[in-house]
Amino acid sequence: MEIKERIKQILQYVGGKENVKNAWHCITRLRFELKDKEKIDVEAIKKMDCVLGTAFAKEQFQIVIGVGVEKYYEELVEQLGIDANAPVEAALDEKKKDFVTWFMDVVSGIFGPVVPAIAGAGMIKGLMGGLVALGVITNTTDTYKVIDMLASGVFNFLPFFLAVSAAKKFRTSEYLAVAIAAIIMYPTMIEAAQAGEISAFMLFGMIPVPVFNYSSSVIPIIFGVWGLSYIHKWVDKIIPSAAKTVVVPTITLFIAGLFTLLVVGPVGIYCGKGLAWIIGSLFSVSPTLAGIVMGAIRPISILVGMHHAMTPVALENFSTLGYDQLMPMMFIANLAIVGAAAACYFKADTQREKQIAGSSVISGILGITEPALFGVLTKYKKAFIAATVASTVGSAFIGTFGVRLFGYITSSIFSIPAYIGPWFGYAAIGWVMTLAISFGLAYVLIRKPEDEKEEKSQVRKEADVQDEQKSPSELSAPAAGKVIPMQEIQDPVFSEGALGECIGVDPVDGKIVAPADGKIMHLADTLHAVGIQAGSVEILIHVGIDTVDMNGEGFQSKVKEGQSVQRGQELLHVDLQKIKEAGHPATVIMIVTNTEDFQIIEPAAHGNIKAGEPLMKVKMG
Repeated sequence: MEIKERIKQILQYVGGKENVKNAWHCITRLRFELKDKEKIDVEAIKKMDCVLGTAFAKEQFQIVIGVGVEKYYEELVEQLGIDANAPVEAALDEKKKDFVTWFMDVVSGIFGPVVPAIAGAGMIKGLMGGLVALGVITNTTDTYKVIDMLASGVFNFLPFFLAVSAAKKFRTSEYLAVAIAAIIMYPTMIEAAQAGEISAFMLFGMIPVPVFNYSSSVIPIIFGVWGLSYIHKWVDKIIPSAAKTVVVPTITLFIAGLFTLLVVGPVGIYCGKGLAWIIGSLFSVSPTLAGIVMGAIRPISILVGMHHAMTPVALENFSTLGYDQLMPMMFIANLAIVGAAAACYFKADTQREKQIAGSSVISGILGITEPALFGVLTKYKKAFIAATVASTVGSAFIGTFGVRLFGYITSSIFSIPAYIGPWFGYAAIGWVMTLAISFGLAYVLIRKPEDEKEEKSQVRKEADVQDEQKSPSELSAPAAGKVIPMQEIQDPVFSEGALGECIGVDPVDGKIVAPADGKIMHLADTLHAVGIQAGSVEILIHVGIDTVDMNGEGFQSKVKEGQSVQRGQELLHVDLQKIKEAGHPATVIMIVTNTEDFQIIEPAAHGNIKAGEPLMKVKMG
């Protein structure tokens, strides 16, 4: 039976989707918070071939799947629905990520739900630009104004859309997030910024609140909601339950609103202005260097909403110089994004992904690249790299040969006639070069899932051959303390051997070490569990009972996934006092998760033991 069918059955046995209040997972278990526990058919769940056991812990219902639980959770989230009203925690990105991957995932998570609105508005905006370029309508007619409302509404009020998706990503109140957007988009602020008569409002006559036009902005609202998520949690903790309904949102909105207006809002705006100043200065030094820098940062500046800061620089160039070299580079960046999105179309695995990529290419050609960036390139991260490389090369090329425009025009296919003149040949070469590099590089870099699976399968086969030659015959104690036999561990999932033969240690200190030479295969996001491959032995070190609920508090990792470790090397440092204060047993459990592959697995020690001393014997069948 496939995972999809198994999850469908699990949802049926826990009382249906509507009975799921919350769901998440640890390293081996699907964990549910259900509205009505009486609806659970525990016996039916236990009989499923994929289930190793079940357990109730506090308000949680746990289904033990084993170390492959991530795949089941992914399908669970899919079937519950990303936009479901129940606050299902987004745990698909729980593994440790580098900053770039984390940043791209956050942007993708925030903009992904907004893509339909952006794509629709972008297509209308692009078509409107085409009608204007062809002379069918002018920007003074009522027809233009109505179409502009249809097209520009989403972009103008983008902070409201981003507030909702950012709240979901940062797991905070969506309504308070929208309230933050309403604060920075309030007419008093926007009108004051447009009038340009004051630079700040004086709060209490002494605190300056900077005046900015936050229309179409991206960074301020994302930072604002991020701050809101922490402020809301903090306020909720310190306010008594009896006063939470009114007091918590009041204090939260006041603090988070001022934090956005005084700190993160201005920071986002100043980042954009600083970027514009740097680019303007580079052109005075070297157009080629300016092309390299502009091409490299243009895609990311669109991604974070700072690209509008370039427009005033271009307009100033038209006013003072009579021409501008910046806007041709903007068009180059758009083409780079289009080329990479086109490659994604041919590499997409599903019809839905093809539709999104295909429509984003059309939208990009018409001058609106947000659908391609937010809907496609944030998912295919290597395609984003390809677009950035192509944008850099293309911009440097046209910068070197002085390609310029003599009037402001949108960066779309309809702007091509504006380039006709002495530099048109260089511009055309730059366009073709950019599209070719972007498409070709993205097509080569993007790997289809089946290719990656085949490669991983081959690597695993090779590793299995080597594993047989270096498997340990004994496993050392992962911590110092008193040995606890499997049957006495205070969790039936472990004591009944649902995950495999295991043994526990009641630790006397917080140092957790490797029981054998091996490789870190999995490190729980909450740092309470570590999976190790030691030759052919698959080991799981689980620190404490139900410590996943501590969300990493009191746990410090000394290793990372993929790292090789030696017997006795420190893996984690744990604050045992915090575990006890949280009401959890601190038992350190060592499990051989592939028990069925061994003939003998038995304890090698009793009583007190030191970390690194023999604790368990293993012998292949």
